[in-house]
Amino acid sequence: MLTILTLKMLLMIVYLAHWDWILTQSRKDIVSNINDTKFMAICPFDQNEIELGNYYKETIDWKLDRNKIFDFWGIKNLRNIIKDLNSDDTVHVFTLKSGLLFAFANLFRNNKTKNILTITGLGYLFSDNLKAKILKILLGFFIKRLVNKNFDFLIYQNGEDQKTFNNYSKYNGESFIIPTSGITVKELELKKEYRKSNLKVIMATRLINDKGIFEYLELANLMKDSDFEFYLAGDLDNGNPDSLSESQLNEIKNSNFINYLGHIDIKKELHNFDINIVMSKYEGSSRILLESLYVGLICLSNNIPGTSELSSKFKNSFFIDENNIEEFRRNLDEIINHDAFANSTQNILFGEDAKYNRELIDENYTSVKIAAAYNKIYRYLRKETESYKSEFI
Repeated sequence: MLTILTLKMLLMIVYLAHWDWILTQSRKDIVSNINDTKFMAICPFDQNEIELGNYYKETIDWKLDRNKIFDFWGIKNLRNIIKDLNSDDTVHVFTLKSGLLFAFANLFRNNKTKNILTITGLGYLFSDNLKAKILKILLGFFIKRLVNKNFDFLIYQNGEDQKTFNNYSKYNGESFIIPTSGITVKELELKKEYRKSNLKVIMATRLINDKGIFEYLELANLMKDSDFEFYLAGDLDNGNPDSLSESQLNEIKNSNFINYLGHIDIKKELHNFDINIVMSKYEGSSRILLESLYVGLICLSNNIPGTSELSSKFKNSFFIDENNIEEFRRNLDEIINHDAFANSTQNILFGEDAKYNRELIDENYTSVKIAAAYNKIYRYLRKETESYKSEFI
């Protein structure tokens, strides 16, 4: 006779995404914080195959061309993978694009697993791009049917995304907000001192248009003779139709008003900067913003639900409406002209605010907290508990 523990070990939680990077960010930390459960990763293997193997019991290479908006053969390959899953397995899909590909792969078959979709931002399909707008109209009927047919729960990171997508998809299941994917704080090096001059400003993000790259470059160029140094960190996202091109990246590298860093180790290097800027046009919840607030950076963000709903609770955090370049400039000037810099008390002022932020994150937004909320849902779907309610839901 199977014990409860043995039965739990036989069950599988399947994490699925259209890019291995997605499953090796905060998701790996969530996996690490849920015991007595086996995890499988289904995603296209790119640069993170070895890291996947360090965290997931099983990994499956999903052959998918990320450069295509709709890869028919990629959907067929996924269909062949998921048909072999057990009926007791729970599939947790991350990102809207991955969710739609999974739903199309399930077309004309009886779905036998319990499925969750975490929408980490509405992304390209809901952007201002003309192709995306046309695609959204064309796919509307299918999305409404497929999302309702395939997912037991929808998880969002902010209320505006929840309202927008639920209305668009006419979703009639249960949806709720878990406001972040969580961060692991123990390895983050904390900021100890704030400069009085030549403050270092950083934007750290994937190099795609909707992250506000060109607005940031415009700001850096506008303030190239100021008391700030501007840095850009991040890589091209070649599987994203909104990604910058190689030629655009070369122009950035050759500019005289921005320092391009490429990929940086956030845990070890973020503390070297003073101000973090987020100019995303769409965001589920900004991980880099949360990490910056924990490390101790001053943060300036475009005022969108994915930044303001969460980080408005923190100190050292300021919001600019509609990515207004002049307002970003004015806020930066106000920071450098703050009395704390004039009388050399900036370490006390910003240091105390950073301490407050760290305590708030430790209490509410670590990977441990998010893992506990996810695990409550998994246990509910396995009928191990009568409720999926957590401190977030």
